[in-house]
Amino acid sequence: MATVINTREDLDALIGTESHATFMTYLKGSMYIKKDIAVYPDGYGKPDYVGATVTPVWTEVQDLSVIERFGFTALDFA
Repeated sequence: MATVINTREDLDALIGTESHATFMTYLKGSMYIKKDIAVYPDGYGKPDYVGATVTPVWTEVQDLSVIERFGFTALDFA
């Protein structure tokens, strides 16, 4: 049965277990997201758009919202 972790208290109750270590790995992995930074012309993606196709330009962007929800900062994962 999977362990449900919704809060920092849930996580802290698992310190020393494999579930805790796994969740900490997941939290660390959530710190960066891929974001498309390509510039798209007005109307791009609309059914009546007739211009050129734009290739997405992906970059990694730091997003600490998930770890902050659990009371951590980026330094906790350094």
